Amino acid sequence: MLLSALSQLNYRNLLTPRLELSPGVTAIIGGNAAGKSNLLEAAYLATTGELPGGRIAPVVRLGQSEGFVSARLSHQGGVSTIEVGLTPGKKLLRLDGQPVRALELARVSAAVLLTPEDTALVHGAPSQRRHYLDSLLSRLSLRYAYLHRDYLRVLEQRNALLKQPYAEASLGVWSEKFVELGEEINQLRWRAARRLAELAGASYAEVASDGKQLGVALSHDGQPLAAALAASREEERARGITVVGPHRDDLILTLDGHLLQSYGSRGEARTTALALRVAEYRLLGSKHGEAPLLLIDDFTAELDHYRRDYLLALAAATPQALVAGTEPPPHAAQRLTITGGVINAC
Repeated sequence: MLLSALSQLNYRNLLTPRLELSPGVTAIIGGNAAGKSNLLEAAYLATTGELPGGRIAPVVRLGQSEGFVSARLSHQGGVSTIEVGLTPGKKLLRLDGQPVRALELARVSAAVLLTPEDTALVHGAPSQRRHYLDSLLSRLSLRYAYLHRDYLRVLEQRNALLKQPYAEASLGVWSEKFVELGEEINQLRWRAARRLAELAGASYAEVASDGKQLGVALSHDGQPLAAALAASREEERARGITVVGPHRDDLILTLDGHLLQSYGSRGEARTTALALRVAEYRLLGSKHGEAPLLLIDDFTAELDHYRRDYLLALAAATPQALVAGTEPPPHAAQRLTITGGVINAC
């Protein structure tokens, strides 16, 4: 798929209203705080309807009440226009003029964003790894996206009932629905984790020179959710929250059997994060039958020349990649400079 045009209004510090983009590698060159990351975030938001990492951030420029980003995208099914209206704490998405939810954009569009902050996938909180997995599965499977949405709603209702002393009958009804949705989510996660382990393991072996084997697995021990819920009854009543279920599981990352979260170096974490993103890229490409848009922020950050060459080779092999840095990557088909949010061709 190809992003032919990106438009924006009041998105962070960006001042250029419209950008025409070419196939191949587009270099985005600028100093620190020039707006490179903001431009890639805008492209990611305009093609997926989501902000990186799922975070809610004040993306509308200070002093303005609203903004938008828009993408014109070519894909196997034709040409689509995605519009994302922005107000503080709210998004309004349209696909070819029709209101949609973010999960519905995954039918026509896909993008993968790689940033130096991806090391949080290894050394960050379990919630960041869960978000990575849930976001990826939601883009691969509309069924999973709806399941996960419904699960979170049931979880919220169940937690509310746990805080009420006389709600046993209602709690039982919501617990049954919680188990039903949770078990199906677990099954889909297990299936995806096996494939993710294969692809990420292969990617790690390609990019790393340490000969170590990357392992990717779910923390869930396979115990039926109904049994785990019954065993945690006293604890959840005392705490007023649901203490077991897919919302508590983690993605376990190991190198040669050793837990990366505890023992991995920053270099190993950076390489592992890169391997996970490459696996994401390949899974989305397989789902769509064409490569997703590739967005690479600060391609030189904390990578030795071997890993950097691997990343640039991936960018060169994909139909379209936007690569940001303080220096241009080699063999770019298009070069853009950015200073103070203003973008110019060079």
